[in-house]
Amino acid sequence: MGFQDAEIFFGGTNMLKILPLEKTDATCIVRWNNEKSANFLQQWAGRGYEYPITEKQIINRLDVEASSNYKVYKIVLHDDMIGTIELMNIDNEAKTAVVGRFLLNPEFTGRGYGTEALTRFVAFVFNDFGLQKISLNVFDFNKSALRCYEKVGFKAVHKEIRPNGWVAIRMEIVNTVV
Repeated sequence: MGFQDAEIFFGGTNMLKILPLEKTDATCIVRWNNEKSANFLQQWAGRGYEYPITEKQIINRLDVEASSNYKVYKIVLHDDMIGTIELMNIDNEAKTAVVGRFLLNPEFTGRGYGTEALTRFVAFVFNDFGLQKISLNVFDFNKSALRCYEKVGFKAVHKEIRPNGWVAIRMEIVNTVV
């Protein structure tokens, strides 16, 4: 099964799926950001989007995805989109990639869905691509995200102070089933 066509099912009591993000899903991401600040958008999207985020920005990103080294997905619970996640900077030679723009609907945070989705997503990415290492960046003040990433097995490997004064922590997880 190709990664672009992936449909990942997570068992247990929560039936989570990860599917390719569709253009019509952009409304959810915009809605989750409606009452958020420019700092919030910068925190989870970096330079990927401009404030305020719009459906057009997301759709434009999806339009160039096919010819790029990133893939954009949605996290679905019982047929409702509850989050989004991207795999970026996919490097098949170095066998590395970066997880980014991981966002849950605020109504679903703090319930373990993020940890469960990321755990399964990482396993799937390792298996499908044969990657050796996946990394991500998180700001030190985002304590809930840090806890989630640590639960999944990511380890802090580098800290950097950004021009805005925020401390970015680079975290990595290594494929142990190679």
